Amino acid sequence: RCCSQASVRKKAHGVTCYNWLGNGHRGVLDDAPSQVYRSVRLLNNPGTVYPSVYLDCLISQSVPLVYIQDMAELEDKEQQALSTFSIARYQQGKSFPVDDVVAREEPLEIRLNGRSLVYLMRLPGDDILLAAGFCLSEGLIGERKQIELIQQCVQGEFAGMASSIAGDRANPVPGVADPGNLVEIKAKLLEGADRFVVARVVRTGCGGADLDREVDLSGVKVESDVIFSTEVVQSAPDALLAGQEIFKASGGTHGAGLFDRHGRMLVVKEDVGRHNAVDKALGFLLMSQESPTDKGLILSGRLSYEMVLKAARAGVPLVCSVSAPTALGIEVGVRTGVTTVGFLRGAGFNVYSHPARVGGS
Repeated sequence: RCCSQASVRKKAHGVTCYNWLGNGHRGVLDDAPSQVYRSVRLLNNPGTVYPSVYLDCLISQSVPLVYIQDMAELEDKEQQALSTFSIARYQQGKSFPVDDVVAREEPLEIRLNGRSLVYLMRLPGDDILLAAGFCLSEGLIGERKQIELIQQCVQGEFAGMASSIAGDRANPVPGVADPGNLVEIKAKLLEGADRFVVARVVRTGCGGADLDREVDLSGVKVESDVIFSTEVVQSAPDALLAGQEIFKASGGTHGAGLFDRHGRMLVVKEDVGRHNAVDKALGFLLMSQESPTDKGLILSGRLSYEMVLKAARAGVPLVCSVSAPTALGIEVGVRTGVTTVGFLRGAGFNVYSHPARVGGS
């Protein structure tokens, strides 16, 4: 959404300044009043938040693109995603009381064309992107234009997950799903989208896979002749970590980031579930209508077949992880045309499928 409380002296210094719009696009700030932003991000380094005191310095150096963010938005996000508990901490055999920050885990119901599609246990926040990305990565839709309506219900009564599991919508169990834990989508679906006839509960460590049909890769093929330099690939883990604000506060989230062939990190998303983090990132890709053919996906978790298949369905040609791949993950990469990179740490990494897409090797 537009941050209306802050702006920048743009025209005097010839700097093009951008704000983040709710529709997933960057909008140019024109005729902005002379106020000060609470924080800024550079487009070529979006993982780092700079206090507004640096703004004049950035302008004086003629930085070509400045990404503007109201810090209140980040604070709201952290408040939504984190809880504080009084705990007993042990160190060197002694205990003492402290307050600890923990990532939250709550259910989200996604309704597609009036029917419950899935219940996801997720980190609250970016729920619209999560729902859109889930539909994309599960092969239900292929383009943003297929979505006719997507909305999140943030007020009113919500029966949600508990009543659906219990099979009694008339008498929901209170306190399980609060208002805001429901996203409704109206969309024109692809063929074969009938896999989700019955809504499933997808817990934190699980994807939405239907093992009877999921490994059918017919029609899933990524075509891209883009080559990513080794320098770009090696820079991805640090850029991912820089953007994981919830992880820095709690240590309890997975991360997924999208970067382009030049190494610019477009977005970093977090969740308590690694599948959800990927879906949030892919939802950003879908809703912003960025081309996927020159994008890479960097993951903080294992390179399993679900992760590779999600990327393949979104058209992303490169998937990297700081961790290990699975054999099926590699096989899915081979068959779908996705380059898979694992053990991306420090100065080295392994390329398991379609290596010509990295450094021209």
